[in-house]
Amino acid sequence: MPSLTRTLASGLLLALAASNVAAAGIDEIFREQDSNGDGALSVEEARAAAPATFRSIDHDGDGIVTAEDIAAYTVAEGDPDMVWPAQVLASVAQATLELWDGNRDGKVTEQEYAQAAVDLMLLADTDGDRRVTREELQRFRGEPVTP
Repeated sequence: MPSLTRTLASGLLLALAASNVAAAGIDEIFREQDSNGDGALSVEEARAAAPATFRSIDHDGDGIVTAEDIAAYTVAEGDPDMVWPAQVLASVAQATLELWDGNRDGKVTEQEYAQAAVDLMLLADTDGDRRVTREELQRFRGEPVTP
């Protein structure tokens, strides 16, 4: 079982990759995921948004995400000017797979991904209410907090 430190470090690495690679703005995230318009992302909303993201990562559409799928998604969704050294890309993809792979079988199902998406969202939940506000997400992503 991974240590809490390793899990958090992997989560932060994944958050960095997700925020910089997918580069979705906070307004876009809230527009797509805050289905009730209350200004916070709930566990239920994160879980509901997960299948669409999973399908976009599942490069070959077989219902399973592998490290290769994650690497392909990272490159496809990233800044076109960014060049990932092969070893770094493979390492990030493998670490991400290990973080998402709840049963440790070397592949990620949609259910495992949905749980990982919720767990990652909760890393940004600084007040422990199981909801993430714009301010919490901005702070988590290392962005300046806008009033």
